[in-house]
Amino acid sequence: MTPAGFLETIASLSLQSAVLIGVIGVLTFRNKKSPSAHRMWAICHMLLLVQFLLAFGVPHPRLFSPTLIEYGGYFEAVQNVESGLGQILMVIWLGGVSVSLVLLVLGTTQTVRILRRSIPIELKSLTDQQCLHTGGKSILLLSSDETHTPFCWQIHQPLIVLPRSILSLPTDELAMIIRHETEHLRAGHPLHLFLQRLVEAVFWFHPLVWWSSRQAVYSREFYCDNQSVHSSSEALVYLKSLLHFAEQQKQGWNSLAAGFVFRNSPSLIQQRVSRLTNRDWSGSLEMQSDRWRISVVLITALLSLLLWIPLNLSASNRSFWSPWPSWSTYVLHSMGIPPRDYEIDGHRLRPHDHN
Repeated sequence: MTPAGFLETIASLSLQSAVLIGVIGVLTFRNKKSPSAHRMWAICHMLLLVQFLLAFGVPHPRLFSPTLIEYGGYFEAVQNVESGLGQILMVIWLGGVSVSLVLLVLGTTQTVRILRRSIPIELKSLTDQQCLHTGGKSILLLSSDETHTPFCWQIHQPLIVLPRSILSLPTDELAMIIRHETEHLRAGHPLHLFLQRLVEAVFWFHPLVWWSSRQAVYSREFYCDNQSVHSSSEALVYLKSLLHFAEQQKQGWNSLAAGFVFRNSPSLIQQRVSRLTNRDWSGSLEMQSDRWRISVVLITALLSLLLWIPLNLSASNRSFWSPWPSWSTYVLHSMGIPPRDYEIDGHRLRPHDHN
């Protein structure tokens, strides 16, 4: 991919992702307290990754061509500026992605190290109260003194790691904490969080992506709170456990760099406490259908693929589709498929020798 092509791709991808996040933000604005919001943000991060793969892996449609714009005698100068800017942005973007992925790998390694050092525990007093199963698999309880907040993990077997410091809590509070982490596992939140981290690594420069991550974290915690607490008496016990962690945070405790801990900032804890205290326990929690919202999101994601900013001056206006990117071209050639990986009449825009 040429520097000018990268400039067009990254600018257009930023616009596409902004449109998608904006639509989901509108759909969840009045529905943020619904149990369905966490699924909407998971779909958002999945579609952002799809947008990224399509942008850098397959041709894109061209509704407009930069060659239709009159540059007068400044065409070559504008083209040089565009190429230089594309090179600079490519280096900066690759550097940011590399740093983000390294931090993710280091954090994941730290998490795995904690899991290996954790000690299995069996709390018989909780087994009767908690259904420690998800997806037909038993959940293994572990304890560790290397973490100060509970977290869950799921690859081959679902795990819940409890800080050793909270094992002395009253049994009912400990049961509510385990129930909350169990709901994270049942909802597939470890996978949602992993997708979120990948999106943050690729779109590290995009402020709306970080905003969507914050909304996703909030919605996951609200969902698990709703699923864990079923009565005002349970809410009282659960509030005590939240206040316990809030007090710990004031004393200063750190979480895993990988972000696999479902962290609670003071503002998030305050919102969770407020929602639980103001919740109406007289009726069951309303479950709203996501079908029409998902349909709107999918249509938005599909239409956003047409949003390409015409910045590549070397692009031909004689083809509705751009050339195939180089890496996917090699893959297709190895399969015996000859895709077009060049600009039609691209030689018109470059000096060439007829001899």
